[in-house]
Amino acid sequence: MNKQSHLTSAAHQAAVNTLGLVFAAGLVAYPDASQANSTVLAQLQGEWRYGRISSVQYYNPHTGQSAQPNGSSDQFKLATNGTYERNRLLQINTYGCASNLFIWEKGKVKVEGQRFTFQPAQSLSKGQICSSGRTYEKRNGAQPETYGWLLETNDSGQQVLVLETADGKGRAHYGRSQ
Repeated sequence: MNKQSHLTSAAHQAAVNTLGLVFAAGLVAYPDASQANSTVLAQLQGEWRYGRISSVQYYNPHTGQSAQPNGSSDQFKLATNGTYERNRLLQINTYGCASNLFIWEKGKVKVEGQRFTFQPAQSLSKGQICSSGRTYEKRNGAQPETYGWLLETNDSGQQVLVLETADGKGRAHYGRSQ
């Protein structure tokens, strides 16, 4: 096996493993969404967006083609009555292997102090692994997700919602929809 095909194989396996973990997460059962709070704090209501895109692209000098960039986005809207709708997208491209995962969910949000939990009642997860026609689709498989939250003001004077994963290892800064 030459160095190029070894890299391609390793990149392919990494993408398959990453998406496999994400897909498997959607298979866990979740509690009844009716257990969520019936109201959402005023400062949390509305639409929030997070996104990032890689500034590095892979360029194949043999074909003259560039791979699409890697990136992720998360957008959700919290209503006064405690309902939410959320859309997420993950795009991974490595050496000719383009994989993606889209997750849509709708349900209730439970707010307890500085923690809140998305409790999906409906969901759809769709994905594709390495442009190979290997696709994934699952309905109503999303599980609850709990985050710590706080509101900050960024350097531009805009309100930012900071969500922290339950284990404290992940933080994302969400801005208001413009």
